[in-house]
Amino acid sequence: MSKFNSLLMGRFKSHAKKEKMNELVERSSATPLTNFSGAFQVNPISNQERASLQTLLEKYQTEENNISEDLKFLSTITSEVKAISNQAVILHGERIKKAQELFKKYRDGAFSNWLLKTYGNRQTPYNFLQYYELYTALPKKLQGIVDEMPRQAIYSLSSRSVPQEKKVEFVKEYNGESKTELLEKLRSSFPLAKQDKRNPNKTKSVLDLLNRTKKLMQDDRFIPNHDEKGELKALVKEINALLK
Repeated sequence: MSKFNSLLMGRFKSHAKKEKMNELVERSSATPLTNFSGAFQVNPISNQERASLQTLLEKYQTEENNISEDLKFLSTITSEVKAISNQAVILHGERIKKAQELFKKYRDGAFSNWLLKTYGNRQTPYNFLQYYELYTALPKKLQGIVDEMPRQAIYSLSSRSVPQEKKVEFVKEYNGESKTELLEKLRSSFPLAKQDKRNPNKTKSVLDLLNRTKKLMQDDRFIPNHDEKGELKALVKEINALLK
């Protein structure tokens, strides 16, 4: 009788466990993505980014897709991913700042050595630190704008040796420009000193680009049609004119 009771109880527990597992699976599948708006500052993506996502969906859509609903969902995910990424930089910068304060009590080189041991290089953590220092010095409203801006542009802005007021104005003037546009504006507004290693050698860049172009044209797969040849020749003429 005791064996029968044990077997019965075992089956009952197994059935109850299975029901519990099924309940958890159903609950998990019905639960939306974690809402972390309370922990992260989530900003809607720009109209330009939204248009880019729509183009992406339309390019790969099938008859079963609902572009409108999927675009709304993907826009939310994209804005949340960007928020996570932005917050990660802030968290890195905050901790690097604390480590920097600690190493002030030690001999020169200790902080730099710690960065190298922890990150494998110095440039990345210094970018995080400068980003953090700029970000925390800004009003809350401008922090939201920085969250929307291309990070590479903010790294470059934060590293510039210019008054904070000018950096604030640069952020205020942001109007959805691309990374390339912002970096060019940055170079124009706050040019680097000629001896600064970050100051790009435009001539060398052009030469490198033309050499790469020449190699591409030497490839057997480079077979331009009549119109394309005309465009290429026109570009060559324009380049020659710039050299005079």
